[in-house]
Amino acid sequence: MSLAPAANPAAAAEKTDFVIEEWSAAQLRHAVPEFCTLLAACVELGAGVGFVLPHDYPAMEAFWSGLEGSLAVGGRILFAARWQGRLAGTVQLVPSGMPNGVQRAEISKLLVHPAARRRGIAEALMKAAEARALREGRTTLVLDTGGAVAERLYRRLGWIYSGSIPAYALSFEGVPETTHIFYKHLSGLTLPPGLVVERSAPSFPAAAPLLDALSDELGRRFGSDGRAGFAGWQEGDARSAFLLARLGDAPAGCGALLPLEAAGVPSGEVGEIKRMYAATPRAGIGSAVLAALEANARALGYRQLWLETRHANAEAMAFYHRHGFSLRENYGRYTGRAESACLERKV
Repeated sequence: MSLAPAANPAAAAEKTDFVIEEWSAAQLRHAVPEFCTLLAACVELGAGVGFVLPHDYPAMEAFWSGLEGSLAVGGRILFAARWQGRLAGTVQLVPSGMPNGVQRAEISKLLVHPAARRRGIAEALMKAAEARALREGRTTLVLDTGGAVAERLYRRLGWIYSGSIPAYALSFEGVPETTHIFYKHLSGLTLPPGLVVERSAPSFPAAAPLLDALSDELGRRFGSDGRAGFAGWQEGDARSAFLLARLGDAPAGCGALLPLEAAGVPSGEVGEIKRMYAATPRAGIGSAVLAALEANARALGYRQLWLETRHANAEAMAFYHRHGFSLRENYGRYTGRAESACLERKV
């Protein structure tokens, strides 16, 4: 594969002229030579990704081909970046398979072809992997790296340095090098032990007590249970998501994301948050659900999140303000309703 460098990398970085895709085992099978070429180009520039010089192409082919079984059973998730019709980057999400690691996953083999760098591909790959991790309920991510450039990227994306291990791996020249360990809690905080946020549906039995408790609380405090605003939910809608938080087997919180269709709303760009609820206040559950909804919104292509609460709901107003939401003009069914507070934020 031959990729010509961008004539103006700085200008190119402002464009999104690439596509990030999640690849199946079958797709990988037909692209092993491309992945080997990508890996070789990165190793030649010093990437510490398991291989050294001189290139051992049979070993590279065996490595990529050996991922097929894990991909087929969900033990590994592969992302590929296509630019100018060619493979330009990749990253892997590796969920922990251990019973005590259901909340954890590893980021592995982040690679971007030298000719395709400074275009935002690495960041886009990482965000795609993080969004997928949240959909799987994997809220604690770990990785290791030995490269200064990669470290700057991870720190900018909110990853936290945890420690170093000397002589952990050989450099591309065969010299023992130190690796640096990073982690990231996708909710932005330390989660309650055992908390999992996963895709679900309002009709699932585990969701019913949460939704009923939310309706009871809203009805008691504000005279309306909020169910009418959720009437537009449709099972199987690819642009919607309902998330359930669990602590062990106990339902702990929920939240929904729907496409917002209303006058004056940019078509396809706005997702509306509905039915946010945490059974235990101020325990990090609501923050974890909201972070997962935001990641789903990015993955679904939404550019903004809108929601409605009550001005009198001081706890909810403070919660959303802490998470970057700001007041906006009332929209849709809330237009002209003085008690309604509509908020928004970009994603």
